[in-house]
Amino acid sequence: MEEKFSPTQKQEQLFRTELIKWGIEFEKAIKVARILALNIPNEKLSSSDTALVEEVCQEWFEKRKHWEQFKRVMAQHGANLNEVTLEDYQRANRRKENESSTRTTNQ
Repeated sequence: MEEKFSPTQKQEQLFRTELIKWGIEFEKAIKVARILALNIPNEKLSSSDTALVEEVCQEWFEKRKHWEQFKRVMAQHGANLNEVTLEDYQRANRRKENESSTRTTNQ
């Protein structure tokens, strides 16, 4: 049986999927996706909701920007961009974060 979703529900699902794909914390992604899908004006949001939307959107933007930089670097080193995946990027990012936290702990 095919489920029927309203346009707003579909939009919310798309936003949520995109945010989670880029590593946004699940609970934050759910709340922000709902706010964005409902197209609630900033004036109607609480200050904490406004701050959350701004925080999550900034985090999403930064991760997308780093992804584009990653692809450019990989291309400069001869990688076929059709073979460079988001998983490659996320794995490299986790490795970088782990190395960084190890250095901080050892100091």
